[in-house]
Amino acid sequence: MCGSRGCRRVLIAAFSTISACILASCGGTSITTPDVTVTPPSTTTPADRVNDGVLRVGVLLPTTGAGARIGTPMTDAVRLAISEVNAAGGVFDQPVDVEFVDEATAIDVSGLAQTGSDVIVGPASSRTAIHFLDRAIESGLLSCSPSATTLLLDRYPDANLFFRTVGSDSMQMAALARTAARTGSGSITIVHLDDPYGRGLANSLQTAVDSRASLSVREVLPFNGDDPELDDDAAAAIASESRIIALLGDVDDGGRMLAALDAVLVANDATRPFIIVNDALRNATDVVAAMSPETRAQIVGVAPRAIVTAVDSPSGYFATNAYDCVILLALAAIQAGVDDPRSIANQVASVSSGGRICLSFPECASLIRQGLQIDYNGLSGSVDLSSTGELTRGWFREFRFDDSGREYIYNETGYEISF
Repeated sequence: MCGSRGCRRVLIAAFSTISACILASCGGTSITTPDVTVTPPSTTTPADRVNDGVLRVGVLLPTTGAGARIGTPMTDAVRLAISEVNAAGGVFDQPVDVEFVDEATAIDVSGLAQTGSDVIVGPASSRTAIHFLDRAIESGLLSCSPSATTLLLDRYPDANLFFRTVGSDSMQMAALARTAARTGSGSITIVHLDDPYGRGLANSLQTAVDSRASLSVREVLPFNGDDPELDDDAAAAIASESRIIALLGDVDDGGRMLAALDAVLVANDATRPFIIVNDALRNATDVVAAMSPETRAQIVGVAPRAIVTAVDSPSGYFATNAYDCVILLALAAIQAGVDDPRSIANQVASVSSGGRICLSFPECASLIRQGLQIDYNGLSGSVDLSSTGELTRGWFREFRFDDSGREYIYNETGYEISF
């Protein structure tokens, strides 16, 4: 993959979780859905830790309950990565130690801190990340999340002790703007849920659209999720006469707006605009199934590439992202020469870009021991990280809906967005 290694960030007081299955029931939810608003704490000072010459990895992923749907594949991928690292000699010529904690039942990170964990792979959900991150920083722990996409983490005061191998929702909005530009329709009306989550996505999308000469925002229309009738809001969106409507919301209220848009279009026998949706709507199955075929055919969604189907890659949602967290942390520890979390954090970005490309832990570790700069290209992609822990390049896929309302990958190869 190619593109700029610079990082552009958007400050917004909003966030989403990577899986509503972690937070509530799986029925009717999506892989990525919004969550409650949390005010980020002020920056904390990491605690001093003892370097004992053994890299200890704490794994904070959901393995029971509804969240096991994505947590189990990620946990299996972590086990695979740890076994490959240890088979290749480990870190500091010592086997990597690993401790598993179920994110679904964990109260705080004190258990991992007490077992002497230096780094954490996880958490999976954005809500857990926001809830636990301050405590992890206070404990001096370095974290790498494979799947927490919330915008709020873009500017979280994490003392540079938090990384993620998945693109932020701000990057998803840049991908959505790219999809909109590819329609060739010019103007776009943004319809968004009027809460911190929806407003954050809308602000980020507007910034992304403004950077594209071929697109312009005609209107930005918020809608109230507590409003039992959304027909007037839908009619206003149709009346904007934009050829593209970007609908940003959660699976419930966003799904209601989809139904309202369809009802207005059918009632007026109107020409269908393109309707581009964020990934939280990918599981609005019942709503989409009940829509008119003409409207359904105009819907395109944008979502992070969550599954890589390459041979020998671990399978399951974000499994390759979890695998890459382990490898990056192990390589960063080797380059740092110590198992101190702060020292490892200072090397994570360095081993992810800017040097000789390598594709596996044994290959990359050998190059580091030769004193060479490396660029680890992982199973989830190039995983080029900025010094603040954000991917500078991410892969996204477009999806559509079949007659039963289920999503299917429309753009199988996906495309790359660079920040």
